[in-house]
Amino acid sequence: MPRVRTLSVVLIATIAAVLLAPGVPRAEAADASFVLGALDTLQAHYVDPLSSPRMLNAALDRLREQFRVSPFGGAIPADADVGEAAELFSQRFDEIVSLEQGQYSATDLAYAAVSGMLLSLRDSHTGFIPPAAYQEERRRETGQAAFDGIGIQLLARDGQYYVTEVYPGNPADQAGVRPFDRVLAVNGHATRGLPEDAVTALVRGPAGTPVALTVVRAGQAGPFVLRVVRAPVRVPVVTSRMLGNGIGYAKIFEFVTGTGTVFRDDVFDLRRSGMQAMVLDLRGNPGGLVSELSNVAAALLPQSSPFMQIRTRAGREVTLQTSDPPVVPPAMPVVVLVDEDTGSAAELLAAALQEESRALVAGVRTAGAVEVGVTVGLPEGAGMAITVARVSSGNGARLEGHGVLPDDPEALTTIAMNAGRDSQLGAALQVLRAKLGAAAGMSLGRPRLAEAA
Repeated sequence: MPRVRTLSVVLIATIAAVLLAPGVPRAEAADASFVLGALDTLQAHYVDPLSSPRMLNAALDRLREQFRVSPFGGAIPADADVGEAAELFSQRFDEIVSLEQGQYSATDLAYAAVSGMLLSLRDSHTGFIPPAAYQEERRRETGQAAFDGIGIQLLARDGQYYVTEVYPGNPADQAGVRPFDRVLAVNGHATRGLPEDAVTALVRGPAGTPVALTVVRAGQAGPFVLRVVRAPVRVPVVTSRMLGNGIGYAKIFEFVTGTGTVFRDDVFDLRRSGMQAMVLDLRGNPGGLVSELSNVAAALLPQSSPFMQIRTRAGREVTLQTSDPPVVPPAMPVVVLVDEDTGSAAELLAAALQEESRALVAGVRTAGAVEVGVTVGLPEGAGMAITVARVSSGNGARLEGHGVLPDDPEALTTIAMNAGRDSQLGAALQVLRAKLGAAAGMSLGRPRLAEAA
């Protein structure tokens, strides 16, 4: 299953030059000090200056909207200084806690307040990360099993849920789940129309427990049940294979530690297997580390190619370029697949390949969630993502809120998935076959004397 987070909290970097101050003040339980501590850390590192009254009023607004309760004191005055704003917020928060006593805990209210405060910035790389999601994030970044489940990615389309990825070696793979199986029910609970987090909750569960998927598969007469035993799930970094006719395929799932090395190794394996053209699949890739983006970009782009520009909190501007010669031959045709869930570092890679005319980008417009962020731990095991720099593509295009527009637009439709077809991959293969055919035609058309030279 996809991670329990959205692109609003996906990170693309931990910038070494940005040194986070000591963690926020510890609290025995989340209360007003939890919110104020998070604000202090945010103000110390966020890329733009922030007003305390504005941020704390956003926190109160979220409590008012989510819990239908308002403090008697009203909004914090916009001209209140930092100390006054903190004191007024604490009074109002304690009042809300007393009003909600018995229904919601102070921790529930504090988490909601911080979430609302951060969401008010409308920034793709700034957000609150609840404890379970934050711990999963940490495990994934170090290559550990991130959660207990079955090891699939699901795509919601037209109120239905389709399997778009089956992680190799995980329980779903071993049980025979296939890409584009349509999941009608989980343990008898119909999935149609359910929100994504509800379906995720149904599929995940303690390791060793069974889950029954009722699926429809192209070519099968009707629905059938697949029984899978949950286990700790390891999300792969890269998968690759030959697709035939000299076309290799590599999918990068995320840019975590080691991605660049695995990708390079896979490229060499594909070349030894006769790869003459390549599909690079970045669909569903939420981003990751700038260091790994740099390594992958260097494997594909000419040396010294720009792949991202950064503007820091202090106004310093830096352009990052590839530092090594590529391992994918410069003349080898490449098609990059992207979708609406391609975010952050994956968007920057697609943009760089497009801007340098190194690859054709196919699919649909990407997420438009591209900034530089860091994570910091909060009390109670929670975390917070903070944008510390603004980012543009290698040639200076702002992707935040805009995304990368494919050269060859191709949607993954329910018609195609119901037929068990990956229409986006099919479009990429058609392009590459045409390119390989044209290259072969040019070779066959040379004069005999030139061939013998």
